Amino acid sequence: MRVEELKRLIDVASGRRKADLVIKNAEIVNVLTEEFIKADIAICGDKIAGIGNYRGIKEIDANGLYAVPGLIDGHTHLEMSMLSVTEFARLVVPRGNTSVVADPHEIANVLGKDGMRVLIEEAKTTPLKVFFEVPSCVPSSPLETSGATITAEDVAEILEWENVIGLAEVMNYPGVVNCDEEVLKKVAVAKGKGKVVDGHCPMLRGKELNAYISAGIGSDHECIDGEEAMEKLRLGMRIMIREGSVARNLESLLSVAKLGNRWTMLVTDGDRTVRDLMEKGYLDYCYRRAVEEGIDPIKALQMCTINPAEYFRINAGLIAPSRIADVVLLRNLEKFEVERVVANGEVVGEIKRVYTYPEFVKRSVKLKKPITPEDIKIEGKGVARIIKVIEGEIVTEEDREYVEGVDVDRDILKIVVVERHKATGNIGKAYIRGFGLKRGAIAQSIAHDAHNIVAVGVKDEDICKAVNRIAELQGGIVVVDGDVKAELQLNIAGLMSEESAEVVAEKLDRINEEIRRLGCKLKSPILALSFMALPVIPKLKVTDLGLVDVEEFKVVDVFVS
Repeated sequence: MRVEELKRLIDVASGRRKADLVIKNAEIVNVLTEEFIKADIAICGDKIAGIGNYRGIKEIDANGLYAVPGLIDGHTHLEMSMLSVTEFARLVVPRGNTSVVADPHEIANVLGKDGMRVLIEEAKTTPLKVFFEVPSCVPSSPLETSGATITAEDVAEILEWENVIGLAEVMNYPGVVNCDEEVLKKVAVAKGKGKVVDGHCPMLRGKELNAYISAGIGSDHECIDGEEAMEKLRLGMRIMIREGSVARNLESLLSVAKLGNRWTMLVTDGDRTVRDLMEKGYLDYCYRRAVEEGIDPIKALQMCTINPAEYFRINAGLIAPSRIADVVLLRNLEKFEVERVVANGEVVGEIKRVYTYPEFVKRSVKLKKPITPEDIKIEGKGVARIIKVIEGEIVTEEDREYVEGVDVDRDILKIVVVERHKATGNIGKAYIRGFGLKRGAIAQSIAHDAHNIVAVGVKDEDICKAVNRIAELQGGIVVVDGDVKAELQLNIAGLMSEESAEVVAEKLDRINEEIRRLGCKLKSPILALSFMALPVIPKLKVTDLGLVDVEEFKVVDVFVS
């Protein structure tokens, strides 16, 4: 802040000068002292100047309304909304969500640093404040072909960019515990620059957990029960409680949430469907769920405002002088019924996209050639390793049965992963159980973490048609049953759409309807399919390099005999 701006802020705070905007007579919820204070909120530029009795050039009468800080999601992946950053902001900011901490590892795995820059630049054009972290695992594994690599040297560079505040979830926790040189270099670079380092360590306990935390890793969002969360909390970790559309941990972590501990946060982890964003909300939904579970509203607010603000050193999360002027006016505190939102000192109006995506972002799908049934044939027969999908989980199990090919009666289908970044022609093939398709195929360019094209189906012809249509669309989701029955183009890095949320939601509804018609009974088939190519989550997965035994950390043959 320049000296002249500072003088102006002080003049407004002292009452010597009218504020740009005053919110009059608000019932301010102070999330620091846990009090309700009836007062005016004076705003100068994008900062709060003072709390008390003030006059403004513009004034809002907030009599009868609660004033709370704008909500801050401490851990998300914007790309997983399938929406542009602007369209995402259009949905969430009017609901009181004014800041997010984003790990852009989805687009980074496709387009590397250039992909990150695109999201950063678009975010600047919206009222949503996006604080980025550098992805720590690009690629996630050497057992797949990713579109990019982010090294320790890249981490050092990116941490100097505007609005980049830390190192994102260090998913390679075995690498930390076992002192992997490259992993530790990234952590050391971030710590050396005084940045936050986020964690990701499901079920890590005891001495290995101590070893992980000793590296300076400060948070975890993967706890599955209260006992695990309490152990991590006792050792100084911030606990992020995820409550999304599919992954819902609030109920299992309620004992920790009800402590009212200032080291706990509510987060989404990017797990909110477009339909849920439109109809139920974003972090405001998580807040309401916490209140429904019996958590005091002010404690729930702390988990969405001051707690993430303090951890990430974000100058927001509290209605107080010098803080960013993000203020949400509510008709009802418990239900978080929004009357008006002020973000960065401005009353939020209609949010329209002004950012233009560069062409390289829309040309990320590169196949060596259109695939044919011959390309995806699985040679041989015998006892096969079969990926077994578990409803509601991203881990899989392994079945072993005699297989001669696809067998819908036994729910044995074919799954393929087609490399789409470097036109290598790599195609991984395997058998899978759990999708329940009786006919047709599903293909998509969302496939964690490398985001190659993943497809599951009954007939090879349908699988090929779906994959090749993805290439024509430059990314998306396609359902085929002889012909294309439903599709959604995701041409922003093969992950996000340029269309409105309403159009995306409608097309996703149609896709899910067509998938059900094919016989699939999974609650979230698109999400389930997206994790079948992630070779860091046990037990069996498939990448463009082949079938992966994650526990053995190697590519294995489909047939064992």
